[in-house]
Amino acid sequence: MYDKAKEIIIKAKTNIFNSNLGGQLTSLKGEGLDFKEIKEYSYGDNIKNINWKATAKSNSLKVNVFDESRQLNIIVAFLINGSLEFGSVNMKQDIAAEIIALLGFSSIYNHDLLFPIFFSNKSEIFYEPTYDETIIYKLIQDALEIKCIKKEVNYKNFCDYVNNTMKQRSVIFVVGDFYGDVDLSQIAYKNDVYALIVRDRLEEYPLLNGEFELVNAINLKSSEFNITKDVAKKYKELLDLQDEQLEEHFLKHRIKHGKIYTDDDIFLRLSQIIKG
Repeated sequence: MYDKAKEIIIKAKTNIFNSNLGGQLTSLKGEGLDFKEIKEYSYGDNIKNINWKATAKSNSLKVNVFDESRQLNIIVAFLINGSLEFGSVNMKQDIAAEIIALLGFSSIYNHDLLFPIFFSNKSEIFYEPTYDETIIYKLIQDALEIKCIKKEVNYKNFCDYVNNTMKQRSVIFVVGDFYGDVDLSQIAYKNDVYALIVRDRLEEYPLLNGEFELVNAINLKSSEFNITKDVAKKYKELLDLQDEQLEEHFLKHRIKHGKIYTDDDIFLRLSQIIKG
């Protein structure tokens, strides 16, 4: 696992620091303000910035001037679900780890505050918010090693956790495969949210033939299925319908989104989603 984590780190650093993705994470601008100076009030200045103490001393209206900070709060949330332990080319869990590495280094590159979250139906691992890139290695190790089997995402609990933890407007990257009752509306109304959907092409269209024992990754119950071309086609139609409803939800709540497959160039696909 050490070698895989190190490989992901090197690849992510090379991609981020040799590109301009770090400066294009989002259209959201930082809202922090740093005090610069006091000046005479002029028409158009924000009256909320009037410095009443300085005004009283000088007998003329004075206002505070601020430098706007472009720092952002970047939340990178890894949603832990049993179905992530699957992949015909690469494991979906490994792809999620690579995405987390890219987003983590992008945040550090852009001097933004990184808030990592690992969540299923509850917070799985606690991380302090950081500007320090040395945390990325631990994040990748945890992302590769955390047990996803028998875990299921509770989206309401996740939104409640984010809203209770982060009071300031943030950029939230949600990484998962987005099955089940997906609802991110409670974090989307005041934040800039990206849904990064990690999928494997075989799970979307299982072009298999014969008898297979399929195991439910949440409750570990197994069932025998005879998968034919017609069965695979019907399954794909049902999944397409679910994904259409998922996209409607994202569009309704202005959530930027895109799929990243296990055989994709992860950096290229992530760049395309972020740049819109």
